[in-house]
Amino acid sequence: MGAFASYAPMALSALQTGQQISSNRADQKSRAAQTEATRQADINQINATEAEREGERAEELRIRQAQLRARQGASGLQSGGTGSASAVLAGLEKQALSEAATDEAAAARQRASVNQQASWREQSLLRSSQDNTVARLNAWFARRDGWG
Repeated sequence: MGAFASYAPMALSALQTGQQISSNRADQKSRAAQTEATRQADINQINATEAEREGERAEELRIRQAQLRARQGASGLQSGGTGSASAVLAGLEKQALSEAATDEAAAARQRASVNQQASWREQSLLRSSQDNTVARLNAWFARRDGWG
């Protein structure tokens, strides 16, 4: 019976340590899922803002083109005057495409930043969980061996 009495506290300690490690891993997975959900929300917000700006830009271009065509028609220009109007319309389209490319590049940079931050947080959580597990195991072995 004496041997059992000496192993019982050690077994109980091992069980408790295992439960703490399991609990920490579950907590780490929960925080990682929360980080991923935050990342997805941020990406969706960037995409929604980009789509909204694209729609506004397209509507503004359509209005400007319609106004230019209306002015051209109202002034009664002949076919000789359409060349300059076409050039202005082409310039408007080119400007809109340039603005779209600039906004798209900015959105891509924002997405990359969000992804990088999420990756860093995830790696930090993983390192923290690993460090915690190692610390608990070291403490358990130290107790078992009578060092602590």
